[in-house]
Amino acid sequence: MADVKPRRTTAPKATVKDIARTAGVSIATVSRVLNNPDLVAADKRRAVQRALSRHDYIPNRTARAMVSQRSRAIGLIVPTLANPLFVPSIAAIEQELDRAGYALMINCHERDPAREVAQARMFIERGMDGLLITGSDHLPELPALLARHRMPYVTQDIALDTPMGPSIALDSVGALNAAIDHLHALGHRRIAVFSGPIHDTPTVKDRFVSAIARIKHHGLPCPEAWRVVTEDYSNHATRTAARRLLDCDERPTAVALTGDILGLGLTTECRAHGLNVPHDLSIIGCGDTNMGEYVDPPLTTVRMPFVDMGRTAAQHLLALISGERPPKLTVLPYELVVRQSVTAPVKMKRPRAKQA
Repeated sequence: MADVKPRRTTAPKATVKDIARTAGVSIATVSRVLNNPDLVAADKRRAVQRALSRHDYIPNRTARAMVSQRSRAIGLIVPTLANPLFVPSIAAIEQELDRAGYALMINCHERDPAREVAQARMFIERGMDGLLITGSDHLPELPALLARHRMPYVTQDIALDTPMGPSIALDSVGALNAAIDHLHALGHRRIAVFSGPIHDTPTVKDRFVSAIARIKHHGLPCPEAWRVVTEDYSNHATRTAARRLLDCDERPTAVALTGDILGLGLTTECRAHGLNVPHDLSIIGCGDTNMGEYVDPPLTTVRMPFVDMGRTAAQHLLALISGERPPKLTVLPYELVVRQSVTAPVKMKRPRAKQA
């Protein structure tokens, strides 16, 4: 008995000719709708879009990129995906690029500058139309590589003294100055600084150093024991560092954090020590990220515009790709957000003198 070939049940993939026939327009009109829809009259554009939907047509972006020399894709390089600080920025970038018809590809180099250069090279090889680069700690090979291949790029979350190309920065120094000033205005004179790792994150180091400088600016002490830096952002590392601070012979009345995420471990350790936040210890954060929502009591903090940073970085890159010249440096403002984790220090009552 002869073998019977199974019937083909999958419909052949629709072509541009099929779309044009269904929509009653020319192939050129279909092409314009796919590439430059604003150039097509509304009635014809709707007809083509209905035909695309009916045939479930998915354009071949790779083939179109070979013809147009444009991939309609952007590469984003971040230091890590473990830090929730980057999430709102990435979401804003994706939304902005999606509106402009661009896809987003993300790589993280885990704070390894050499790996960052390799990832930039890979994005260039894949034909990205532009790159968004996060952070300030880069090898000199990186800008040289991008310039050599004429790759449009924008950097974000950079330290103010190390911009690279068109750059978007947050005012980390001003933010921590505002935090210290707020504590000082309420009457705090014993203020500690609690920070995440500073050896590989220049912006966090800027916050740490500026907070200490602002405390000294007010003529206040800031002993070494009150300058605490965690090994990483894990719960174990944060609580271990918090114990060092809370076990000091002389405890501060307030703590300024370089990031909201540190507030989780610190408030938990305060409860373990039988301390009430804010009456025994006031805590002020930096960032106003979602992490602040999980802190009890709600965290007073300095809002850093991470969403605006991502949106602005994407807009500047799209402008650069279009041949425009965005600003070389854009510094976004901070905002003090007052909640329940900070109060005026409790004044200790002096014992009355004994009556003779």
